[in-house]
Amino acid sequence: MAEYKDNLLGEANSFLEVLEQVSHLAPLDKPVLIIGERGTGKELIASRLHYLSSRWQGPFISLTARR
Repeated sequence: MAEYKDNLLGEANSFLEVLEQVSHLAPLDKPVLIIGERGTGKELIASRLHYLSSRWQGPFISLTARR
């Protein structure tokens, strides 16, 4: 089972693929849109992305766009 900072824990291949994508995106200085159903951990993924980025010491601001 893979364990990651920010209390991310899992072993499903799809979950590990998402974490790998986050690791590849984090060094880029580009905006990222995270979409998904309610309760799927989008904010946890966003937090992880921020933590791995060069801006990790700055503020983390999460926005929710609801219909």
